[in-house]
Amino acid sequence: MTLTLEPSEYQSKLDENYKLAQENVQVKGFRKGKVPLDMVKRLVGKEIESETVETLASEMFSKIASEQKLKLVGRARIRHFEFTDDKLLNIYLMYEVQPEFDLAPYKDYTFKKAEYEITPEDVEREVKGILREQGVWMSKDSEATEDDLVVVDYQQLDDSGMPIIGKRTENQEIVLKMIRKDSPMRTALTGVKSGDERVIDLSGDPNEPSTPKRYKFYIKEVKQLDLPELTDDLAKELTQGHLQTAAELRADIESRLKATFKRKAEDDLLEEIAKKFIEDNPVEVPHTMIHSFEDMMIENAARQLGGKFPKGFDVQAFRREISPNAKRQAQWMLIRYKLAEVAGIKIDEQTIRDLAETDAKEMGIPDVNQVLQTYLKEDMQNYVFERAMREKLFAYLISTLKITPEPKRVSDEMMSEEAVN
Repeated sequence: MTLTLEPSEYQSKLDENYKLAQENVQVKGFRKGKVPLDMVKRLVGKEIESETVETLASEMFSKIASEQKLKLVGRARIRHFEFTDDKLLNIYLMYEVQPEFDLAPYKDYTFKKAEYEITPEDVEREVKGILREQGVWMSKDSEATEDDLVVVDYQQLDDSGMPIIGKRTENQEIVLKMIRKDSPMRTALTGVKSGDERVIDLSGDPNEPSTPKRYKFYIKEVKQLDLPELTDDLAKELTQGHLQTAAELRADIESRLKATFKRKAEDDLLEEIAKKFIEDNPVEVPHTMIHSFEDMMIENAARQLGGKFPKGFDVQAFRREISPNAKRQAQWMLIRYKLAEVAGIKIDEQTIRDLAETDAKEMGIPDVNQVLQTYLKEDMQNYVFERAMREKLFAYLISTLKITPEPKRVSDEMMSEEAVN
């Protein structure tokens, strides 16, 4: 877009900025505020012009974008500007907009939604996990199971099977279930008894490429975890008085498991829906959106590493690696906005208040305005908007698409991934 301004539209603002600069610029030999205007223009004229153009362009473009209802992506950028011989000011802008597209027909889409059954066994598995933190390791004479701990000495061996001097470790405690299931060490140590010996070859472990190849393990002791009984007193202690009985604790665990796996079912379903919409709607995504998602993913990755990447980390290579995923997320965002437009979904102040009321009730906060004021803060607005949009859009999709319930049991692996205690 090219904006062309008459002198009457820009000169007063330019003069105002020149005067402001004259009042503040300091030049040796002149008192502050007394530097001649011609000298000010020679020293900082280009900066003043750029600042003035930036302000004028922002004001004018915002008005035009609003009038023309442009669906902007990011901010407009000034490519360059120039003053013509007849004193016109031309400002050349570049900006990206959301692409215009029609959604492929979707009302015949069919999906399966998991309905997880929470059994008494699932609850007891969680109870056992809580009690493990209160348990005591006790020696046993029988074979080690995956729930047990083994005390070992281990000796590194050379290629001929001879011990390497200085490469022996003693009294090492190993909880078998804390080792990866595909590890040769876990396989070899499961079933051992006190006094057994095992030579373990780790050369076939793809997860430990730098680990020496062979070790000899001397099993000194096998221990099992002696768990306390879940009594009312222990339940009260574990919950700091929030719950009074073992039955209440089990009921609380069951409730939280149901909520956790209900949320997982919804997340998994939404992921499948998104995958189908993205596949059927190959929208051309503005580069600004992709770059924004890349930035967010890089920031999240750095945060997980304590706030910054290790020395020598190639951020640009990482950006290239995550770019396809960032593009998919941006594509799904555009499709979500289009779905919201088709469905007439709007996020207004009442929507945010309703969300605050629901959350305040769940968190036990009597003052709804306390939550509402938090949600209205600038740094929370994007999160709250996206969350409210997600919930409304999910409700629309559930009522529009063909969703078939699919009963499922909860596996051990899923319980570990979705731990609630």
